[in-house]
Amino acid sequence: MMKTLTTMQLPILLVTSLCLAADPHPSTQPGALDSAYIAQLQKSFSPDAHEQRLMDAVQKNELRQIAVNSSVLRDHNPYFSHEIKTGKITDQKGSGRCWMYAGLNILRPAVIEKIEDESFEFSQNYLFFWDKIEKSNTFLEEVIKRRKMDVRDENFQRILTDPVGDGGWWEYFSNLVRKYGVVPMSAMPETKHTENSGVMDNVLTQKLREDAAELRDMDKKGASVEKLRARKEELLKEIYHILTFHLGVPPTQFTFRYKSKVDEERKMDELVKIMDNISRNDSKDFAQTQALKDLAKDKVSLVKTYTPLQFAEEYVKAKMEEYVVLGNVPARDLNKRFVMENSRNMWGEKDSEFLNVSIVDLKKAALQSVLNDEGVWFGADIGPQRDNKTGILNSELYKYDDIYGTKSRFTKAEHLLYRNVETNHAMAFVGVDVVDDTPLKWKVENSWGTDVGDGGYWAMYDNWFDEYVIMVIVNKKYLPDRILGLVDSKPEIIKENDVMGKLLMIK
Repeated sequence: MMKTLTTMQLPILLVTSLCLAADPHPSTQPGALDSAYIAQLQKSFSPDAHEQRLMDAVQKNELRQIAVNSSVLRDHNPYFSHEIKTGKITDQKGSGRCWMYAGLNILRPAVIEKIEDESFEFSQNYLFFWDKIEKSNTFLEEVIKRRKMDVRDENFQRILTDPVGDGGWWEYFSNLVRKYGVVPMSAMPETKHTENSGVMDNVLTQKLREDAAELRDMDKKGASVEKLRARKEELLKEIYHILTFHLGVPPTQFTFRYKSKVDEERKMDELVKIMDNISRNDSKDFAQTQALKDLAKDKVSLVKTYTPLQFAEEYVKAKMEEYVVLGNVPARDLNKRFVMENSRNMWGEKDSEFLNVSIVDLKKAALQSVLNDEGVWFGADIGPQRDNKTGILNSELYKYDDIYGTKSRFTKAEHLLYRNVETNHAMAFVGVDVVDDTPLKWKVENSWGTDVGDGGYWAMYDNWFDEYVIMVIVNKKYLPDRILGLVDSKPEIIKENDVMGKLLMIK
């Protein structure tokens, strides 16, 4: 039975009818998608049987399983024509300390060779502690420097974003080693909060922001810069106090003793020498022979006390001031020096910089270093074209365009400009596979533990190097005068608000 509409219901019916009659996507704004164009989109693609099967496969499987280029996996082998002897694979776990691990990993082979103990590892925690202190000081100094700015000013907000994050760069590492030295893992081992630093970082960040507000309030009340700095030093003691709860107390001195792992053949040779010496000596002082002394020395070292700087002086072969940062950033002028404004972890030190050169120059410098058994710290975009299971890095590993029928056309410069590529991870070159006088692939030591990659190592093919390696650090001795001449040239400054600066450093 039909119901009679009331007076109250008529307006509702009228509005409803108008809504149904109207364009569901009305717009007078140029560039907006209207219903006619949406209909065109819906008619633009009608998959054939082959495309439909491919769509079904993508929808039911992980994309990389469909896009993988089997020929890359088939042609891969784990062999390298030259390898640097390294220690055990390290693991940064849930922290952003890759730049620190990569730095210590290139220093470690010389120590391993000196003490003949492949288990040796530097303490990452020790440098991590002092990096947090230095970053905290730099942040508070920036607060003092910008104290007259409105707190809402983008230039002030920028320093509030991540005042004490885990990220870093080569110069950060170099500064820390030169100022604080290094210690073995036994002197300051890892803690729960080095392995998962997020909670600690949040606590420190909130505390530092509160400290920033306090310093600004003091300034508004007329406090001098001297008084602000005096208060800053008191606030840093609180930061130090908090850090000790999470990371422990950094040692001012420590004892070090090691036991060499001498191979069996060498042991037998030494024993034969000792036995021969004893058989020719009728006296009872054969225990004082040089051979026996050398064997005892090889087994267990004497206990010795060091400060961190003394330990670095004795065991760190590399001299930080001899290294140069080379970049391949084709979005900027080549053969030019660049300095990134306000990019340091230590107040009073120089900002981070790089010499922008061709990828060929970058590769030649790295190759010389590796062939001379000196590892190379490098920064790259670790995201694209990698297989965690095999440890393969190859720019042809996944053929996504073949699935969609599209074609990628970006150059490396455009990838950087449009933020497809950035420096987000640091590792170390520790080997190379040269075939027909040309590098085919590079052996990479990572810091993600042994469960990722080939037991923790990666095989970077030369085409991946070209596309995704952005920075390498090499000793000056591997560079020609043409590049060394750029070291003292007038730099171009990459301003702190330039997005490019953020893409070039690991944050």
